[in-house]
Amino acid sequence: MTDATAATDADRELMREQAARLHLDVPDQVRAEILADALGSAPDERPPTRTGDDRGHRADDDHNALLAVYDEPRVESGHGTLVGITVALKDNLAVADLEMTCGSGAYSVVPSFDATVVERLLEEGAGVVGKANMEPFAMGPTGEFSDFGHVENPLNAALVAGGSSSGSGAAVAAGTVDVALGTDTGGSVRIPAACCGIVGVKPSHTLVPRYGFVDFAPSLDTIGPLARDVETAATVLEAIAGPDRRDPTTSSAREAGTLTDGLDDADGLRVGLPSTPFSRATDAAAGAVRAVATRLEAVGVEVVDVPLDLAEMETAYLTVGSAEFVWLLEQDGVVRGHGSGYNEELRAAFRAARERGLGEHVARRILPPAFLDARSAGRTYARARREGIAFEERLDETFSRVDALVMPTLRDRVPAVGETTTRADFLPIIGNTAPFNIAGTPAVTLPVTERSGVPVSAQVVAPRFEDSVALRVARALERVATSTA
Repeated sequence: MTDATAATDADRELMREQAARLHLDVPDQVRAEILADALGSAPDERPPTRTGDDRGHRADDDHNALLAVYDEPRVESGHGTLVGITVALKDNLAVADLEMTCGSGAYSVVPSFDATVVERLLEEGAGVVGKANMEPFAMGPTGEFSDFGHVENPLNAALVAGGSSSGSGAAVAAGTVDVALGTDTGGSVRIPAACCGIVGVKPSHTLVPRYGFVDFAPSLDTIGPLARDVETAATVLEAIAGPDRRDPTTSSAREAGTLTDGLDDADGLRVGLPSTPFSRATDAAAGAVRAVATRLEAVGVEVVDVPLDLAEMETAYLTVGSAEFVWLLEQDGVVRGHGSGYNEELRAAFRAARERGLGEHVARRILPPAFLDARSAGRTYARARREGIAFEERLDETFSRVDALVMPTLRDRVPAVGETTTRADFLPIIGNTAPFNIAGTPAVTLPVTERSGVPVSAQVVAPRFEDSVALRVARALERVATSTA
C-alpha cells in the first residue's frame, strides 16, 4: 500500500478538482482526511503490461482491404467447424502479435493476446490471415476515410465499399478470405455487406463477447461475421457467440444454441414488410426488395405489410454513439460498468492516440454531438435514449404480429466514391440499419437482386436473441432470390 503521509501537491489538487466536479463542498481539513484514506487504500503501481512481438507485415492486396497480416495463416487446431476457412479481423479487434490501428494513424499497439472472438475462431480450426482495413475508430459508412487509404469495392471501383468494416467486406467479396469479422454500431457490418454484395450479420447486442475490442459506443457495439452465404455466416456466429466472463455485459446473454440446424426450414414463419423502412427507400430499392420478399410464400412463409414508425432514430443513434465515444475518450477506452475495455494494453494505446490527436474525420463526427451534449448538460443524450425506448416499444408491438421483418438494407443505391461528404449524407445510408442497434436486435443483410450490375440487399430483423429466426428467414430469401420460380 502507498504511504498515507506521502500526499503530494498534485494529489491535493486532484482531490480538490474531484470534489468540485462532484459538487462535494467539504472543509479543507475533511478533504485532507479523505485524501489520506484514499492514498492508504491505493494499490501499488504496476509496470505497464508488455505488448506482443510484431510478427506481421503490411498486406499487398488489390483493394487495400487488409493491413497487417501473418506470413502464413495462423492455425491452432485441426478440428472444428471452421477447418479450412480463412478469416480476416477488423482492425479494432486484438490479434496477438499483429499491429492494431483502428484505421487511425494516431492509434498503434501490438497486442500480446487475442480477443475472445479470435480465440474461438482458432479453437474451431479457422486460419487467421490478419487485419482488415476500416474507417478511423469505426466512424463512417462508406470506407473512404481510413488513414491507411481508401478501400476499393471489388465489384465496382466507382462505388464505395461501405463502412466502417470496409476492409472486411471487400476482402470477402474479392475472395481474399472466406470470412471476415466486422463490428456493427449503426450498420458497420451490414452496410459494407450490402455495398459489396455479400452476407453480413449483426447479432443481438451482448450475444458475442467484446473482450479485446476497441469500442465505439458500448451500448450499441456488436461483432459479427461477413461471408458469401448465409450458412457460412451462421456457422461462424455459432462459433463466436456465448457468454465470456471477461465481458461483463455478456453475463446475462443467452447461449447462441445451434444456429445451423433447421436453417433451411422457414415453413410456418410470418414475415412483415414494415412501413417506414419501405416508404423512406427509393421506389427502385423498395420495389426490388418487395418483389423478392413476396416470393417467400413459395417456401411456406406468410408475408404481410405491418406498421413500424422509425421516427428519427438515425439522428438519435448519432447522438448516442458520439456521446458514448466522447466518454470513452475521457476514460481511456472504458465506459465503466459497461463493456470490456479495461485491458491495460488497449487502454494505454487509447490514451496515447488521444494525446496525439484523432484527426479531422473523427472531429467532424464527434464534436457536434459532444458540443450539444455539454451545452444541454446531457439532455440531448437522455432525449435520444427516451426516443430509443419509444422505438423499442413500437418494435415490440410490430413483433407481436410477425416473427421477423424484411426491408431494404440501404434506402437508395450504393453510393459513388466521393459523394458522401456531410453528416446529412450519412442518413440515407444508415437510416434502415442504425435503429436496430438502438433496439439491440439481430439483423442479417444479404443480396437478393441487382440493378444495372449493382447489388440490392435485403435486411432481415428479428426480436432480440432470436438470431436463429433472422438467419432462417435470410436463408429462405437466399433460396428464393436464386431460384427461377
